[in-house]
Amino acid sequence: MTESVVLIQNMGKDKHPVAVPELENVLKIRGVGSAFLIRNDGSVVTRDGYPEPDTSGLSASILRLVFESGMIADRIRDGPLCQIFLEFENRILMIQEMDHDRFIAVIARPDANIGQINYHVKKQNQRPVPAA
Repeated sequence: MTESVVLIQNMGKDKHPVAVPELENVLKIRGVGSAFLIRNDGSVVTRDGYPEPDTSGLSASILRLVFESGMIADRIRDGPLCQIFLEFENRILMIQEMDHDRFIAVIARPDANIGQINYHVKKQNQRPVPAA
């Protein structure tokens, strides 16, 4: 089986292409309902699974949460913010920073294996970017 790789152009200071994560690996974990990649401008780059109906509103809320949590991390002075984990009665939300302007958000049931989700999301940062 061949691996397909989609590239997006980072419009920030760096002009090199970056790989879009393979969200379907995260969706294979029991209990994971949806995963999506968000840019720091609020746009959803890619999504997989069954996202919430208001994905754009959810992505805007996630970005605000990341910003506010980053401010808290600065006040604690214990290094940069790496991950945000919210637990609700029937769902959990994990937000992991991919690079300086992209985040992966995963929505899962409370009984999902958080360790596996964390492993697969962090593994996406280690994927090599093919030459364009």
